[in-house]
Amino acid sequence: MQKKPGMGRRLLSIGAALLVFAVLTSFAVVILEGIAERDRLESRNAVERSLSLLLAGLRDHEDFGSAIESSKLLTAEIVGIAAYAEGGQRLYSWGSTPTTFSQPLPKEDASGFGPRLYLDKAENDSVVFVSRPFHVGPAMPPSGQRPDRDGDRDPRKEPPASRGFLFTTLRNAELMYIEIREPAYWRNKRIEVVVFPLIEAALAALIAFVYHLLRRNAEYRDRIEEQKSLVLLGTAASTLAHEIKNPLSSIRLQTRILEKTCPPAMREIGIINDEVERLSALSLRVGDYLRDPAGKPRSVDAAEVAVEVGMRLCGRNVLRPDADGAPKVRMDPERLRSVLENLLRNALESGGPEEALAIEVSAEGGLARIDVLDRGSGLSGEARSRLFDPFFTTKSRGTGIGLSICRRFVEAAGGTITLSPREGGGCCAKVLLPAEEASP
Repeated sequence: MQKKPGMGRRLLSIGAALLVFAVLTSFAVVILEGIAERDRLESRNAVERSLSLLLAGLRDHEDFGSAIESSKLLTAEIVGIAAYAEGGQRLYSWGSTPTTFSQPLPKEDASGFGPRLYLDKAENDSVVFVSRPFHVGPAMPPSGQRPDRDGDRDPRKEPPASRGFLFTTLRNAELMYIEIREPAYWRNKRIEVVVFPLIEAALAALIAFVYHLLRRNAEYRDRIEEQKSLVLLGTAASTLAHEIKNPLSSIRLQTRILEKTCPPAMREIGIINDEVERLSALSLRVGDYLRDPAGKPRSVDAAEVAVEVGMRLCGRNVLRPDADGAPKVRMDPERLRSVLENLLRNALESGGPEEALAIEVSAEGGLARIDVLDRGSGLSGEARSRLFDPFFTTKSRGTGIGLSICRRFVEAAGGTITLSPREGGGCCAKVLLPAEEASP
């Protein structure tokens, strides 16, 4: 008998697997967010470096455009630069820039660099840098001096080429807009978008593999324990059969003598004979359970076997007439016969009317389905979970091994067997077996 993990054990295993997946996913998210932050900081650093080069070039050129065009590096990196008035009107532009632009800036922080904003622009693989204009006040003091973060500086000492641009065009600007190409930043960002789902899929596959491996190992351990139990049971069965064979023969001989010499005790003698037969049947059924469950499989007509078993146990054909065209199964005929006999005996002993017993054979999704039906007392919820346990029985004179034999033989043939309540009362024993492929 193959042990199956309980629902609680299975749910616990699934919960543990999901917890491990969540933890590993959290680590992956933290790592990827760290990588994304690193790329973002590198991109911002590259933007600041380009701005430094641009401002340095402005000392020798009349405006931003001429400074950019004089440098191959700046020409390759900068998409466009513009100055915008308070209402969003464009005052100055070079390259590709919006006609109007208005964007609130964050409050100035304690870094001393003033408010600035970075905007990602995926369609151009670029980053937009927005800040206050590169000047230090709306007007110059009467003395001709104006304060600056780097100290007091005389604008008359500025290079003549850029002095007019800085103190006329930029004086009226509210925002400076500069778009800089960052292909490496966007390449890494797109890779991260693709890599994260792949990491998630890999983690899920790893967790599923480990979960499956642990489940299979648990099944192997259960099978090893099952084989140990079968070995012990086989040894016990062999010893039992050997030890009770001669005493049972002696008891039968003595009861025959008593039947002839003591007719008034026929009732008591009959009880003795019944018990002797029960012990013999028990030893034979244990032998059935221990023998090779697969046997010698071959193509078998399940409907014919059902008719034969019904005639022998019930004295009539219990097969429903709609079995025409039912597929054949590949199974040892003796094993199939034993399965149907056990199920039909259980149906006979269920307490329902014998005329309500029936066997149906049909096709179901590429499988052969065999239903043994009765209108007996049905199944109790407590007993249903233990019906296939060896030596478990709800009958006062049952051996408790018949259903275990049925499941062992059916599973060895690649099928399944289940018992469930029947609509209208009674029980339905359903056997599903692989159908024999029809010859072309």
